[in-house]
Amino acid sequence: MGFCARLQLAIARELAQRMPRVIGEHRLQTLWGYKYDSSHGGIGAHADVAAINVNFWITPDEANCDPESGGIVVYDHDAPRDWSFQRFNLDHDAIHRYLESVGGRALRVPYRANRAVIFDSDLFHETDVLRFREGYVNRRINVTMLYGTRAG
Repeated sequence: MGFCARLQLAIARELAQRMPRVIGEHRLQTLWGYKYDSSHGGIGAHADVAAINVNFWITPDEANCDPESGGIVVYDHDAPRDWSFQRFNLDHDAIHRYLESVGGRALRVPYRANRAVIFDSDLFHETDVLRFREGYVNRRINVTMLYGTRAG
């Protein structure tokens, strides 16, 4: 068993087929997975160069020490169109200052195994606070699929 590309591509194709009003004609452009070490934080606030973002988690729920967190935080504001990729993807301090200046609100989606979160990839988002049990098998695994490209 492992991180099987055929299975992931089959999931991506089936999502597009089963959710035509959400994914529409957007093609899968990028797919990746992260396996987090329990002693490190997640990915900071950013937006992606895509139209649709699909995130789902595959580590068993028992590994999560706090069932109210460990998932994703999605903000209610897009990355400004005049920001460069570097700024809206890597400048976490500028992103948080921007969100504060526009009254950005956060929607926290707690971690659950096999839960998918699907949203506009222009929206700022970040990994929620992680508290997973020690041990390799308990590490949080996040799979991300990006469809389409960022509207200009």
